[in-house]
Amino acid sequence: MIMLVAKGQPASRLSSPRRPDRVSEAIALMFMPQMSSAYAFLALSIAGGIERTSLYLLFSIVFASLIELGSLLVYARFLKRDPNVQDREDRPILFAIAIFSYLIGFTLLRYVGAPFIFSALMFAYFANTTLAAVITKYLTKVSIHTWGITGPSVAILYSFGAFGFLLMLVAGAIVGGTRIGLGYHTWRQVALSFVASIPLTWFIVYIVPAITPTIFRA
Repeated sequence: MIMLVAKGQPASRLSSPRRPDRVSEAIALMFMPQMSSAYAFLALSIAGGIERTSLYLLFSIVFASLIELGSLLVYARFLKRDPNVQDREDRPILFAIAIFSYLIGFTLLRYVGAPFIFSALMFAYFANTTLAAVITKYLTKVSIHTWGITGPSVAILYSFGAFGFLLMLVAGAIVGGTRIGLGYHTWRQVALSFVASIPLTWFIVYIVPAITPTIFRA
């Protein structure tokens, strides 16, 4: 790449075009969906008292983060595929692993009597991932990076109030913007992640318990 640069170009400008991409890539890595789920459950654990919720946090991270991360590493490292999963045809198997893992995680959290919001968020991940899989198969590729922030924003609203919710929306917009800037998604795909994930998670966290009060409680 250096050989393509004119000899008279200042050295200080060689790397400048790459800086925005590097920042965007760093943000995308920091907020990859498998990490965002861990952040969300950690926040819920802190809100509920981490010394009382550490077991639930452990289960949540295993089934909402580590298993999904492991499947992505196998996909990228051993199958030699793009870790951004650009090809829509490659997404169903990863979606299926995540959906199954969330369902097991929800069942386990429900069994051990985890606080309502832990079970509700795990079920929300199950429902949201199922919806994202359907949209990806039949409509368009969605931004899972964005979805992974906007979905749990409702659980943050439940535990931390409106300010925490707004912070999550800002974070979702920033991460969505980086995905657009890197060329992985269009603004419509990012917007769809907002429009689909927030109402569904709100329905699960606020409406479903009103209809079936014991669904997320021991």
